[in-house]
Amino acid sequence: MRTLFCTAVLLLAVPALAADAQPAAPPSPPPVTYDVWGFQWNGQQFVKQATHSFSTSDIKQAADYVKQVNSFAGWQATTNMPEPIYVHTVFHDPTISCAASPPTPDQPTYTVWAFKLTDGKWVKDEKYSWTTPDPLAGLQYAQNVNAVPGWRTTTNCPQPVPQAERYVDGGPLQGAENYSRSGYAARGMTISIGGFTINLPPFQVTPGGGDNDDSGYTGMDTTSNYSDTSDIQNSIATQDMINNQTMFNNEQDAINTQNFNDTENMINNMQDMVNTQNAVNEQNMINAQNDP
Repeated sequence: MRTLFCTAVLLLAVPALAADAQPAAPPSPPPVTYDVWGFQWNGQQFVKQATHSFSTSDIKQAADYVKQVNSFAGWQATTNMPEPIYVHTVFHDPTISCAASPPTPDQPTYTVWAFKLTDGKWVKDEKYSWTTPDPLAGLQYAQNVNAVPGWRTTTNCPQPVPQAERYVDGGPLQGAENYSRSGYAARGMTISIGGFTINLPPFQVTPGGGDNDDSGYTGMDTTSNYSDTSDIQNSIATQDMINNQTMFNNEQDAINTQNFNDTENMINNMQDMVNTQNAVNEQNMINAQNDP
């Protein structure tokens, strides 16, 4: 009976001992801040709108804000979120022509903190902690460290979005109706972003890719006012031909320049040889005159 009692006491104590042996979870690095900058097309260039820039540590909020800004004709958002970590909503129809890419916010830095189990506690090891601008590289590093017995990492690197889910079709741009073939908006529009109401003036656009299908935007006229696909394809083919001809001309110019340089170098070399020979002949003549 005494043996059974001692055994029972030990069995009851094992869970408590096991619980005491579990070290507290190590702390995590502070969250990364993501910036979204909104730009409006003024007819000549994209202009950053301070009232439509947004900062948050919530990836979904940042991605939703990018989506909202990009969904309106004449607006474009840039962000410092790395491409693999959020869903890209691609809108189509009118696009701004001949516009330089707007600037982007500074790229964030991600952190991996490494901890070693020492005397029943997770002790941070600065030597094996790491910072990187690539969240995928940070996740891979954390995985490698976690595979070592007695080591553990915490990180603020977000998980990537699967490639197959990374790009989705957002349908036509909001406010993209009533565009003429000449590429000008027939009228302005009013939009609301992040609680702000903005009156957009008419702005210049050019036909973009995609069909004007019904994507669920209520009250949107999806009737196409653009040239048909064959016209666009012909324009692209013509531009490709011009680009190819320009490339050939540049290559021929390079060849002509090289041939000119080669000829000039050959002439210079020949002249150097003649000058050298003349100098030798002159020296020989002087030597002959000086000999008794």
